[in-house]
This record gives sequence, C-alpha cells and structure tokens, in this order.
Amino acid sequence: MKFSGCQSFDINWLKGQLITNEHGVEFFIKDVQVDITNHEIVLQLDDGSGVLWNSIKDWSIQFQGKGKEVSNGSF
Repeated sequence: MKFSGCQSFDINWLKGQLITNEHGVEFFIKDVQVDITNHEIVLQLDDGSGVLWNSIKDWSIQFQGKGKEVSNGSF
C-alpha cells in the first residue's frame, strides 16, 4: 500500500475507504479483522473477498469522508 502524508491512523478509519489494485480494479473496504493467531490484518472487501494487509503493497487507497482525524507518525 502506498501512502503519502500522514501514515498513522485509527484502523477503523479503513472501513468504507476505496482501494485500487495494481490492475486498476476498485474495492470498498467493508470491515477490518485481525487474525491474532497468524498476526495478520485482513481487509474484507465489498465483493465478499478478503485480502491480507501485507499482500496489497502495490495497491492505492483514497481516504474519503469527513471528520476523521489522522495523527502524525508511522507504523
């Protein structure tokens, strides 16, 4: 995932955001789940699929909505 600007935020802010894969296909994030056994973050998408956070390094995200506060920092 490629970010510009602030890189630290509440994980719940991902819900409802638009992500685009390397082929230009767009998805909305419906839910964020944490697999504590495997130490993975899973994004549930609007098409019913799920993707691992670490598998979308080349995807982009468009943060949408109002009133969301992003704090400075890094992961």
